[in-house]
Amino acid sequence: MIQPVSRRGFTLIELLVVIAIIAILIGLLLPAVQKVREAAARMTCQNNLKQIGLAAHNYAGANGDVLPNNFNIQPVTGSNPASNNIMTPIGSWNTVILPYIEQNNVYNQFDLRYDWYDNVNSQNWQAATTLIKTYVCPSSPKGPTRTVQSLHNGQQFAAGATDYCGVPAAYLNNTQNSSLFAGAMNTRFGSFKIRLTDITDGTSNTIFVVEMADKPNAWRAGKLLTDNSATVYTVTGSTIGSGQWAAPNWNHLRTHSFDGLTQFGECSVNCSNGAGVYSFHTAGANVVFCDGSVRFLKQASTPQAMLVAMVSIASGEVFTVE
Repeated sequence: MIQPVSRRGFTLIELLVVIAIIAILIGLLLPAVQKVREAAARMTCQNNLKQIGLAAHNYAGANGDVLPNNFNIQPVTGSNPASNNIMTPIGSWNTVILPYIEQNNVYNQFDLRYDWYDNVNSQNWQAATTLIKTYVCPSSPKGPTRTVQSLHNGQQFAAGATDYCGVPAAYLNNTQNSSLFAGAMNTRFGSFKIRLTDITDGTSNTIFVVEMADKPNAWRAGKLLTDNSATVYTVTGSTIGSGQWAAPNWNHLRTHSFDGLTQFGECSVNCSNGAGVYSFHTAGANVVFCDGSVRFLKQASTPQAMLVAMVSIASGEVFTVE
């Protein structure tokens, strides 16, 4: 007599229980995985800025102790008080440090006698389309693939973008000249060739470059205010970049309200990427100081006065960054 074979299987209830357990485990693991990814991205971002800081020192060592700056800055004749302006050829501090971040091939494509966007007497615009990973934070949207649509002399090109911005100065309370404090990339007044020895506040107390991520898109307090990714920026005669690393890549820092919509408030970090320190890291942003050190500025503990103190090169402020 053949005995029936007993087969053991899952009941519907057991299957639903197993699926529920797996869903719970995935729900518990996802935040941990996201935290690990963000930690790795933040570390990569810090390393990028460390390379930039080291490159700035190596550039200074090869150029009479002068820190890299946008070229070509010249005094304005007859201005009172004495002021400077960006003249042609128009270019970026990012370009002049390329040899010091192992990007000699890109640097050698540029003809620094012409504007960064020139496509008549040189092919600088082609070099400017290069995507430089060191200039992009992996936490920012689109990461190293982001470009800025640019136009010159009828030629549209996708310029490589950057999440890091040079700091020439910072405003306190308003944009009047009396509220402007000169920084390590000073250009507005007086000498624009800043040497490391000119930083009497100390290189470890003075910011050189900050995160100002995902330009030209406009972000305010974690929300995308304006998507400019498809906007074409005409750069003929332009002296201000829109997130292109090869353009004059700097901004006079200022603070904002906590919603990011109004300039000048007690929010110095992650409230606006329009002339403000801004990243896509949790609770803060990375900055590199003139001594090459990289520190993480916390959103809740970096008031306006502290930001200005960290930017100014010779105001004698005393402060502590956690």
